[in-house]
Amino acid sequence: MNYKKIAERRRVALSRSAGGKSVKIHTEGKGIGVVKTLAVGFFILLQLALMLLLFLGVTTSFIWYQLLAMALSLICCIHVLSSEKTGQTKTVWVLFLTVFFYFGYIFYVLSSEYIFFGRARLRYGEIFARTAEYTPEYPRLNDASAQTARDCEYLKTVGGFAAYTNSTLKYFPSGAKLFDDVLEQLEGAERFIFIEFFIISDGLLFEKFFEILSKKAADGVKVRIICDGMGSHGTLSLKNRKRLKKAGIDLRFFNRIAPMFTFALNLRDHRKIIVIDGKTAYTGGCNLADEYINRKRMRGYWKDTGLKIEGGAVGAMSLIFLRQWEFITRAAEDYAPYLSIDNTADAAFGEGIVVPYADGKDYNHGICKGVFENIIAGAQKRLYIMTPYFVPDEDTANLLALKARSGVDVKIILPDLPDKAYVYRVTLDNAERLLSSGVRVFKMSGAFVHAKLMLSESCAYVGSANLDLRSYYNQFENGVYFTSPSAMEEVLRDFEKTLGVCAGITAENAARNRLISRIVAGVLRIFSPLM
Repeated sequence: MNYKKIAERRRVALSRSAGGKSVKIHTEGKGIGVVKTLAVGFFILLQLALMLLLFLGVTTSFIWYQLLAMALSLICCIHVLSSEKTGQTKTVWVLFLTVFFYFGYIFYVLSSEYIFFGRARLRYGEIFARTAEYTPEYPRLNDASAQTARDCEYLKTVGGFAAYTNSTLKYFPSGAKLFDDVLEQLEGAERFIFIEFFIISDGLLFEKFFEILSKKAADGVKVRIICDGMGSHGTLSLKNRKRLKKAGIDLRFFNRIAPMFTFALNLRDHRKIIVIDGKTAYTGGCNLADEYINRKRMRGYWKDTGLKIEGGAVGAMSLIFLRQWEFITRAAEDYAPYLSIDNTADAAFGEGIVVPYADGKDYNHGICKGVFENIIAGAQKRLYIMTPYFVPDEDTANLLALKARSGVDVKIILPDLPDKAYVYRVTLDNAERLLSSGVRVFKMSGAFVHAKLMLSESCAYVGSANLDLRSYYNQFENGVYFTSPSAMEEVLRDFEKTLGVCAGITAENAARNRLISRIVAGVLRIFSPLM
């Protein structure tokens, strides 16, 4: 099957679907196994019900409990307001603690990372300390602009991520083109293959991967796969998991869903990484599922993007994967065979700077948020963004408005077709709020935009992180910051081409003009930190 032809047919269909009938699509949340999910949900609700009954029993038996609960909730409110949480998150917690003061403080205590993630953080700390020797040295960037040097210094400081000048990039404007190239490169694998996705799903693309990976495993190539316990819950069948195991392919799940109430359920591995022999790597917005090649479950076009990396920067992608692998398997190993690969000759003509990086609870900083805000702050002429979800915090939103008012050409491309109606309602409301500052917002007609990219006149980002609070604070993400002129030119060309099939949102046609829409968006905004 030629995915490029599929993508082209879907692209042609864009113009036909624009302005026509509404198109229903199915995305990440739709493929979850219904029976298993209901069972897990039932047990979690049962635990919450038992907790509620316990509280009711306590409150009827001890009248003084009300005063104690109010005092403890007040203390928690003071702690929230004095914490480093975002303004939106503080508002949600204070409202929750005030309304549900009987038991709100219990949930607040349980939400502490020291409670639900403390031991995991210690394990990550041990892994990072043990593998610190594999962190590459930071090079001197004599030819970089002052802004780029500051951006690279930030990534070095918060995560030890090195800037590479010996690497090349290739940009893919669709998932079909990305996976065509991936499958071709997999055929040539000789030593190891690392794969990490939020979603791995049964289907044509999986079968293409399995056909190649099973042959490679039989030839002695080490094949390791990580997928998220929620993202791939119900999408990757037990039958195919058994096939992978029988073929000698090592599959591991990050944070499996368990029938137990814990805030750790909200932590997901949203990274997208493929590494082949330590010489070639891929990342972007695509998961390993048929919708990402416009093959399955939709009539609208699925817009996604990806990057191919060759040269020294591939080692950084391997290190990100190996640390997560060690965390999941709890087995320490020697990283040297995977990282001591001389691939600098393959990128002797590398151009610009390439910085692969990761984010998540394994780091102590909101790295994705920092990268986005650095790119926004550094933009002087243009700032182009594609994102499926636009749920930024106040800092990012205010910075975008400031740039637009300063004369920077700020454009944001969003989906025309939502995958999650409640998130989409907040996404549109957030974007429409920026119209008055001069930000221009567009919806890709007849399409769901799943691409995650940001482009200024001096640098660009492509990766797994959305411009939303989940990617900022709850998910394990990865991305690539780069200044490669040729790759940036490809991103710009793709963005401008996509604008050609977009419809602009204006002050006259904005959904915020409807009172009910504004009310619904206002209510949903309260829960935006969880979206």
